[in-house]
Amino acid sequence: MIEINLLPIKAKKKSELARQFVSLYFLSVLLAISVIGYLWHSNGERIDSGRKRLARVQQEVSNYSKYEDILKELTAKKEIVDKKRTIIEDLQKDRDSIVRILALLAVQVPPEKMWFEKFVQTSNVIVVDGVALSNEAIVEFMRNLESSPYIEKGSVNLVHSRRTVVSSMKLREFQVSYRFHPYSEVKKKAKTQPS
Repeated sequence: MIEINLLPIKAKKKSELARQFVSLYFLSVLLAISVIGYLWHSNGERIDSGRKRLARVQQEVSNYSKYEDILKELTAKKEIVDKKRTIIEDLQKDRDSIVRILALLAVQVPPEKMWFEKFVQTSNVIVVDGVALSNEAIVEFMRNLESSPYIEKGSVNLVHSRRTVVSSMKLREFQVSYRFHPYSEVKKKAKTQPS
């Protein structure tokens, strides 16, 4: 029988396998280090470009901050102008109310049957003091007022009516109160009511 010694070949194979394993290990470590180095370098460049971009944006923000201050100032001025405009519009909206009230009274008075002595306006409430020839003239005046679109329906009230003597004539002294709607309200109601 022939014996062959294979021990050195196995040892050679083992040592070669170990060398390949160590080489492969060092090669993989070197490859991992180079990948990590590449990623480190590329991320560093990204961070640097991000910092540069941030610096540019901060510079632009500081450049535009003066415009923001100007915008705030203009907005405040616009609000003041809007408030003034609203006040002016409110004043002009019903500036002719007293003229309309007096014109309404002149139209609604029964001719030569009634005379006014006093007229008081408190907000939209009107109080008229006067003298009439009879109670019928007062009733006619109140009906005429009630039919006007400028007078709130149901607001015409006879506060008092008394007998008085003026220049030896027996007359009726009266006081009538009612609520007056300004022209703007009447116009608004007319628009909202169907034709």
